[in-house]
Amino acid sequence: MLIKQRNELFDLKTPKSFKIVYIWGKGLGLLANKNFKKGDTVLPLRGKLVDVSIATPEAIQVSENKFIDTKYLVAEDFVNHSCSPNTTADTTKRKFTAIKDIYKNQEITFNYNTTEFDIKRFGGDFDCLCESKNCLKSIKGFKYLTVAQKKKLKPFLTPFLYSKLPK
Repeated sequence: MLIKQRNELFDLKTPKSFKIVYIWGKGLGLLANKNFKKGDTVLPLRGKLVDVSIATPEAIQVSENKFIDTKYLVAEDFVNHSCSPNTTADTTKRKFTAIKDIYKNQEITFNYNTTEFDIKRFGGDFDCLCESKNCLKSIKGFKYLTVAQKKKLKPFLTPFLYSKLPK
C-alpha cells in the first residue's frame, strides 16, 4: 500500500496477518487477516524513544515527555481507538497483546486512554465513533477521566499512567 507522509511517498509493508482498510469515520484502520487468541501477541510496538517535541500523532506516550515513535508509518500506527478494545499496548514489552479473542476481519483496536495522559494538550482529542455500549463519546486522555473510569482501566495502563492513578 502506498502512503504519503511528510511529503514523501513510500510503500507500507503490511504483515500478512493484517490488512489496512478505510473505516468510515476513522480513516485507515488495521484489520486482522487471521484469528488471534486472548493473550497472543498481535503486533510489535516498534520505534524508538523520542522527545515530545518531535513525536508524531501516531506515537505512544511512555513518560511525561517521551514517546515511542517511528520515522515512517508502520502497521501498528493504524491501530485505532475503541472504548471496548481487543488489544492492550504494553510499552514495557513493546507489543500489542490480545485481551479477547480476535477474529479474521475484525478491526484491531486499543484504548488510547490507557497510554495517553493528555491528548487534548496536543490537539489530538476527538469524538469517539466506536459505538460500544460503554463509549465515552469524547477522547481527551487519562487526565480527563473520572476516578472510577481511571480505576476501571487499571489492568491495562502503561506504567506511566499507572503512576498517575489516584491513591
